[in-house]
Amino acid sequence: MKNDTGRDAGHPALYRLGVWCAEHAWRMVAVWLVVLVGAGLLVPRFTDSLTGSSLGVDGSDSARAAELVSEKFDSPVSEDAVVVFDAPELTAQDPEFRAAVERVVERLDGESGVVSVEDPYTADDPTLFAEDGRTALAPLGLGGDERTRQDTVPRLQDLLVEGEQGGVSAYLTGSSALNAAVVEQQDKDLAQAESIGLPIALLVLILAFGTLVAAGLPLLLGVVAVLTAFGVLGALSSLVSFDVFVQAVVTMLGLALGIDYCLFAVTRQREELALRKGRDVPGAVGATMATAGKAVLFSGTTVIISVAGLLLVRAPVFRTMALGVMIAVAVMLAVTMTLLPAVLALLGDRINKLAVPGLKRSVRRTDPSDSLWARWTRVVMRRPVLVGGVTAVVLLLAVFPAAQLRLGFDVGASAVSDAPAGRGYELVSEKFVPGAATPVQLVVDSPEGPLDEERLAAVDELTERLRDHPEVVEVISVTDVLRQGGAGLTEEGVAALVAADDPVLDRLVGSAGDVTAMNVMLRHAADSDESVDVVHWMRDVAVPEATAGVAGLTVLVGGLTAQTIDVSEEVSRATPLVLAVVLGLSFVLLLLAFRSLLLPLSAIVMNLVSVGAAFGLLTWVFQEGAGASLFDFTSTGYIQAYLPLLTFVILFGLSMDYEVFLISRMKEEWGISGDNTRAVTQGVVHTAKVITAAAVIMMVVFAAFMLTRVSEVKQMGFALAVAVLVDATLIRVALVPALMRLCGRANWWLPGWLDRALPRVELTESSASVGLARQEEEERRREPAAAGSAPAD
Repeated sequence: MKNDTGRDAGHPALYRLGVWCAEHAWRMVAVWLVVLVGAGLLVPRFTDSLTGSSLGVDGSDSARAAELVSEKFDSPVSEDAVVVFDAPELTAQDPEFRAAVERVVERLDGESGVVSVEDPYTADDPTLFAEDGRTALAPLGLGGDERTRQDTVPRLQDLLVEGEQGGVSAYLTGSSALNAAVVEQQDKDLAQAESIGLPIALLVLILAFGTLVAAGLPLLLGVVAVLTAFGVLGALSSLVSFDVFVQAVVTMLGLALGIDYCLFAVTRQREELALRKGRDVPGAVGATMATAGKAVLFSGTTVIISVAGLLLVRAPVFRTMALGVMIAVAVMLAVTMTLLPAVLALLGDRINKLAVPGLKRSVRRTDPSDSLWARWTRVVMRRPVLVGGVTAVVLLLAVFPAAQLRLGFDVGASAVSDAPAGRGYELVSEKFVPGAATPVQLVVDSPEGPLDEERLAAVDELTERLRDHPEVVEVISVTDVLRQGGAGLTEEGVAALVAADDPVLDRLVGSAGDVTAMNVMLRHAADSDESVDVVHWMRDVAVPEATAGVAGLTVLVGGLTAQTIDVSEEVSRATPLVLAVVLGLSFVLLLLAFRSLLLPLSAIVMNLVSVGAAFGLLTWVFQEGAGASLFDFTSTGYIQAYLPLLTFVILFGLSMDYEVFLISRMKEEWGISGDNTRAVTQGVVHTAKVITAAAVIMMVVFAAFMLTRVSEVKQMGFALAVAVLVDATLIRVALVPALMRLCGRANWWLPGWLDRALPRVELTESSASVGLARQEEEERRREPAAAGSAPAD
């Protein structure tokens, strides 16, 4: 299919789409304005419904324990929290301290969302008071689901502040309180990251394009893509609970990919307009969509397919993350394929207006054969073994620390240390036992009938085994209540507890008397190595030994520490499956695109090296603490449990962007000359500048998120920024061309039978199109030279 310049327009359907959008530009812009207004109205629904990080794993012991508690217990308490009272100048024995506590307890009692609140002065429990006498705890039972609790805790904290008096401060802390504080902190951090990243991205675009109009367009449409994606997620928020991390990831990828995709398209549009000397704007737009748009569509589809691999993980946090990213990328593609061509048509040759003084050379299309990239590529072609070998050694050194990667979970208290929930958590950790805020819960189920003497004896033995462990501070068990009541460890005693209709007892025994819950407070925090080891011991040693020989008894270990273990094990289980699916589908897509066996394999290897280098440096910096002072964090000794797998699929999709644009241009040149060295050289020369600009923009956007205080966002921003840096420099302009130079004609080999069997979905223009473009470039080069002006590309 030819356009008016005689060039092949590339993909016919995309050419027609581009032309149609150009001819109906105002209508398309009007449609998008309506979409944007609707999305703007839905954005608050998305941001207001965000929840903290959920570590549930479908079918895991911790998830089954939570389900049993919800199904079989009458108690409406769904989370144990604490109110921390602290007074530097008073002690708990002072009347002012006691009056402040009683006032707060009275205000909380009966408040919506509060199921129970305990006065430490009437609880007859000395462990509720710190040894220094200046801090006290009031246990608090919260009701409702996770989202309801996170909506409740800010309101309760406001009540605590209103009830403070006499120099006594009150802080509500616990899982939901920390999650709510993290959500609030991340909102502030994202605003700060955007305020830093976007101006720097604009500066990079100005340097790349030389005009304010061309530079501002990708940035504007990137923001449109993010807002629209948030609107779509807002529409879905009534059906799906999105983790707060989704907001950060969608913002990062939305801005980076949205700007990148528009950058490639705007670059191509300027080339097409120059070929037409400013005439036939719809034809230029159509050709842009048929070439750059086709590559963008393929790249975006690859990202979606890669991220879709997360749907294989049996954990809601991964599935909602995958859904959020897939929707964001789909929205970006829609913006690029419909709104962008309309705006390009309306701008026409005005896209080169408002040139920045001193950057006029960026507006002119200079000869790439005289560029720095051309000289560097010629060095690589002459010394492929030396360049490739040195690059490979550097990359292997970066990958090496990844072998020591450890997974864990940080509850995020350090990120919100200035918030009431964080301050309360720190006080509990310093003056009590850290595990008091997030106890381990063991659920003992007897599905064959009520708990009888034999099963209660097993529960009692398990209780004593737990108490004997040095890391266990306190165990709350039904067997202690039975002994104190005088009924003994009997089925009748359990029935009496059920009939008592006591709110406290309702949390220990199920309504049918066939299930009981044990709360275990540990000496260390829920996200510590010590607590993780204790839960492993409970599951692998204590529970099997205590219940050996007792038929019809199931013991499930739940709570935050158990969830951390379960999600780590699920990541380990799912990773090989996700890798196989992502790598397999990527190979097929690249095989269809490049019509080569070796290129898809080498692309996959290069992407794995890029991801491995990012993981290695992530491990060295955040796990080993090499960059703690530089990046303002305290190393926990591990990486967030769900981060590596999520980062892998995102990075693998992003790496395909550069691979597609680079190899596509090489493929064009190979189709013309059949000269491998020339094809590799021209591919790098003609794409290096735009790939570098795109990479710098991505790095800026990702690196800006390293300024956040939330650990997983900081780690994700670092990993993505480093991977893009490695990918766009060492790999795409050094290792890939060196390897392709050594492989020679084997790069382009495909068995004839396979070539005939595969459908045609190549991303390159035809040889005739490229040949004509090269002829036109040579003519333009001679014309200014004759006139005494600077050479143009």
